[in-house]
Amino acid sequence: MGFFYSGGGERTAIYEALGLQERGYSISCFAPIVRHDQSFPELLRKIQVESFLPKFHAPIPLREAFSMVASSILSPALASRFKPYDVFLCHGQPSMWMGYVLHRMLKKPYICYIHQPNRFLYPRKIDIETGWKVNPSLRVLNFLVSRTWWKEIRRLDRLSVEHASTILANSNWTARKLRQIYELRVRVVHPGIDARQLRRNADLARSLPNKYASKRPFILSTNRHYPQKRLDWLIYMMIHILARAPETNLILTGRATSYTANLMKLCKDLGVDRHVTFSGEVNEVELALLYSTAAVCAYAAPEEDFGLGPPEAGICNTPSVVWNYAGPSETVLDGITGYRAVPYNLSDFAEKVSRLLTDEGLRNRLGERAHEYVEKNFTWDRHLAQLEEVIASVI
Repeated sequence: MGFFYSGGGERTAIYEALGLQERGYSISCFAPIVRHDQSFPELLRKIQVESFLPKFHAPIPLREAFSMVASSILSPALASRFKPYDVFLCHGQPSMWMGYVLHRMLKKPYICYIHQPNRFLYPRKIDIETGWKVNPSLRVLNFLVSRTWWKEIRRLDRLSVEHASTILANSNWTARKLRQIYELRVRVVHPGIDARQLRRNADLARSLPNKYASKRPFILSTNRHYPQKRLDWLIYMMIHILARAPETNLILTGRATSYTANLMKLCKDLGVDRHVTFSGEVNEVELALLYSTAAVCAYAAPEEDFGLGPPEAGICNTPSVVWNYAGPSETVLDGITGYRAVPYNLSDFAEKVSRLLTDEGLRNRLGERAHEYVEKNFTWDRHLAQLEEVIASVI
């Protein structure tokens, strides 16, 4: 949809651009909207991301929604800009619609990399329950898509997927959903983890003052502050966890949103505010330090399509607890690299987190195995090798 928050899909697109560039490809990256200050600022500086539309210096209400709608409508008029390219790699909508238009006008192939079925057309249960209150643009888009022109937009979405040369998914979970919706062949290419950079950043961080040292032992969660991520579940669980491990802290990373105030209030109401730290958005070095010094990574988001947090923690020798459901269950081996809790049993999740907190030997064993498992299955080298194979097959 654009670069206006730091999510797994955005990180994947950035690392694909960087990785293919290192392998000798000439790469350009485009998006409906680019907010360099809000989406991986350090990483975006490494690639030249351009917006589909001219830059507007005047403030525009609902800028994200406007940019996505305008990019979609004006895509035929923008086609000449893309004549030099041989293939288009499209991450979700409206980029897949842009790929379809360019394919029709320029006779060039395009690849769809789908991180999730379109949330507005095919909402999850959690999306229906929580809505899109945090981001006004997403709330407007959801209203337009789901109520006004739902049938027509759904038809155009299907059209843009059906004509792709190849459809890629970020997990087996996502692939199954896509096969049900589009009844087409889908290939799974898991996102990767930048193991070398994470280790370098962790080593660098250890030479700097550690402002989180007093928080140890701590549970780490690296999710956006959106209701869909159910960070409130982790806060509720702290009551059970503190009963078994009273010195434990929970660190929640991520840029503050309107939802953050609700989470802070919940901490005070439950009396766990002294044990919960809202770190704000952290840079890449701080993130590596947190992953490598956390006791456990807790990933409580329900119905998640992949989830980069557990494999990123794993490469730093930190085990994770996830739900035994959806994408994260593909990156955590139960009892081997971490634990899978019964969906969505908070007591079971909290018990498994507590087990790792109170048993250092178990924690270290699972952390070592997590590192080995991620190193073998979820690296960018593996991802890019598969992606190169796909690109070669469609050109």
